[in-house]
Amino acid sequence: MNLRNFFGKNMIGIALATFISILTVGPVFALDNDEPPVNSFLADSPWPMSHRNPYCQASSPYPGPEAPVADATSDIVTAEPGTITLAVSGPYEDGSRVIWTSAATKVYKIDANGDNWKKIDTMPKERLEWDGMPTVEDGLTGAYTLIDKDNIYYMPRYTKLFAIGDSVEGDAYSPIEVKREYEIPTRLLTDSTKEKIVGLNMTYDGMLVFVTGNGLVGAVSRDFKEAYYLSLGAGNEVSNSIACDENGGIYVVSSKKMYKIQWTGQKLSLDERDGGWAADYETGDTSSGIRLGEGSGSTPTLMGTGDQDKFVCITDGKDLMDIVLFWRDQIPADWNQIEGTKDRRIAAQKAITFGNPDAVQSLSEQSVCIRGYGAFVVNNQLAYTISSGWMNLFASGITFNAPRGAEKFVWDPATRTLDTAWVNQTISYPNAIPSMSSATNLIYNVGQVPGGGWTFDALDWDTGEKVFSYTYGHGPRFNSAYGGTEIGLDGSLYIGSFGGPSHMKP
Repeated sequence: MNLRNFFGKNMIGIALATFISILTVGPVFALDNDEPPVNSFLADSPWPMSHRNPYCQASSPYPGPEAPVADATSDIVTAEPGTITLAVSGPYEDGSRVIWTSAATKVYKIDANGDNWKKIDTMPKERLEWDGMPTVEDGLTGAYTLIDKDNIYYMPRYTKLFAIGDSVEGDAYSPIEVKREYEIPTRLLTDSTKEKIVGLNMTYDGMLVFVTGNGLVGAVSRDFKEAYYLSLGAGNEVSNSIACDENGGIYVVSSKKMYKIQWTGQKLSLDERDGGWAADYETGDTSSGIRLGEGSGSTPTLMGTGDQDKFVCITDGKDLMDIVLFWRDQIPADWNQIEGTKDRRIAAQKAITFGNPDAVQSLSEQSVCIRGYGAFVVNNQLAYTISSGWMNLFASGITFNAPRGAEKFVWDPATRTLDTAWVNQTISYPNAIPSMSSATNLIYNVGQVPGGGWTFDALDWDTGEKVFSYTYGHGPRFNSAYGGTEIGLDGSLYIGSFGGPSHMKP
């Protein structure tokens, strides 16, 4: 379905289409007030970018699978590690779509039109000289990608941005071709040998925005002819992606502060007169075996649309981690700073305990999954951690070592407080980023079960009760490996597992 065409119809058409869909296969997606505005410069797709939309909510109006799943099928496309996110193209003229994904050293283009996925083409990435195998940190540059309305796939690599597409325009099954590339001027880098682009997003006026690991924020036109830059300053380490709102706000969390950089159409600005700001938060002083840097381990996620209260949400760096909401725009005039917080802009700071009142430590490194005023986090604290990121990845799939627990929080606009809605202490989601469907009211994520099994799970958004669990594979090959659980085509679930992209089709 073309979302832009759909929302362009009159209300009678919407009501009729919704009524027909309910009578047949159920609603195509929920018509609610919690869906962020559509960015018309992104591909017309159920999942065109990492974390699904510029708000980075990882929630969707499209339906995922519902129980029972006895007749489901699963498949894996053999690929190298690092296929963390999968980007679904817009439809081609014949109705077909492709999936793009970026692994440690290759780009993959996948035929998603059928029960079994097939590789259409692969392309090696540019590689710098290093000793030994790529590290988890090396895989971070190129993990966050997106597809624009012209079905061009944008991928960062070190200090470059690549625009990648079809060698034969309009032919989904043609080989991969690099259309153009853009490189950050060396004079802007604080470390020309190690600095890399980390996060990538797209503004609502079609600019590509990115941040490097050293806190350099850039806005580049899609034809790579215009570029604007802003440095967050020395010591700002960034290890996550970034979020964008429809008014030019760009949200970056570093090892020092939470930032809103305002894109004015002519410059990037932190000036409050332009709408920018910087806020302190509890960054902590250590890195865990899962976290890729100090401070927050989560991509900023935006909460609130329309007339709702509006926030940017992260998890912080304390030993007993908090979920934190910052007022996104102007702080209400009557708002008093919460006692014990580092900044008046903080609207809520709530400890994540996963139901343990005596907890002194918690860890939730996957980005917060948000729908409406609800915010969902998973436990990533291993029983035993190892110094190597790759070893911790494998160790997370061992049942006695795997983390357990998830917690949902809800903001109450009447009392202006954030509280726990429910806790599930039994589920185990070691390292995958969760997603949510408002059409089915279910959370989807990848879990592990005894015997080396990896599962697609569904939890009820309102209660936290498990609705179904489907084992899609066994062994390290199917480890979710920091991948994002995605709601894809035809109600399918996707994950970029360690051995290559996997999916379940109901």
